[in-house]
Amino acid sequence: MRNAQKEKNIVPSNLIYQPKIPTVLAVSGGKGGVGKTLTTANLGLCMARMGMRTLLIDGDFGLANLDVVLNLRPQFTLDDVLCGERHLKDIIMTGAEGIRVIPSSSGVMKVPELDKLQKLMLLDQIESLDEEFDVVIIDTPAGVSKNVQYWTSSSSEVIMVVTPEPTSLADCYASIKILSQMTAEKTFKLIVNMVRNDIEAKKIYEKISSLSDEYLQVRVDYLGYIPFDESVRNSVRERVPYVQKYPFSSASQGLRDISRQIVTQGTVGQLKGTMQFFWRKMVSAHTPDILSYK
Repeated sequence: MRNAQKEKNIVPSNLIYQPKIPTVLAVSGGKGGVGKTLTTANLGLCMARMGMRTLLIDGDFGLANLDVVLNLRPQFTLDDVLCGERHLKDIIMTGAEGIRVIPSSSGVMKVPELDKLQKLMLLDQIESLDEEFDVVIIDTPAGVSKNVQYWTSSSSEVIMVVTPEPTSLADCYASIKILSQMTAEKTFKLIVNMVRNDIEAKKIYEKISSLSDEYLQVRVDYLGYIPFDESVRNSVRERVPYVQKYPFSSASQGLRDISRQIVTQGTVGQLKGTMQFFWRKMVSAHTPDILSYK
């Protein structure tokens, strides 16, 4: 009778609440000026329009621009959280079409590099958030600093943004090389930005992909391209994301195609772990010695 009562109180496994697993995407690009922040902001809007609860994180301490692109005016930033002056839930902002944003600071270098204590604090505060997200997109700093390595090593996917300029191609390949060596990442995604057409984009992709495969044993997957479009420049001046201000522009269409490609590749919702895993990996899987670039 007692065993029967126990069986009666057992909750079916399909009714047990299980937290949503978010997709964590790090958007990087080697050098600055390739459109990394614009891509992050507009990609976030595309994801939100596909019904995904979207969180954007500005990971560039001291030179943050994500709030500018989204026309937000944060009173407090991630730097205030890392300095212990504010709680994370107090700085999250709501941007266009309901996307949530964790802003960072611009012109202030309170926290040039994350230390282990700060990452543990972020872990606790992230886990205490009431909201759940389907996708988290991190706008990483330019270059291959320790912060870039932390963000990329802790993400489900690393998306590189590259332009046709020779310096951008060289820096993109160099970044893939360094990040793959420092973080053991063996698969990267590529978005080709500011090109004339698909043919030019594919040539750039094939060049980076073949070099990465032959010399680094790293796979680079093609997500698509964003054509050069005057509306992008106009949207920056107007401080309105171009997929919102100019939804029928060629750049908006290109980014919508990229968003669908990310989803159809099967990465969304089927990842390395939960949001908690994302932050725990940052503090435990890599020591500063492993992540230091020499």
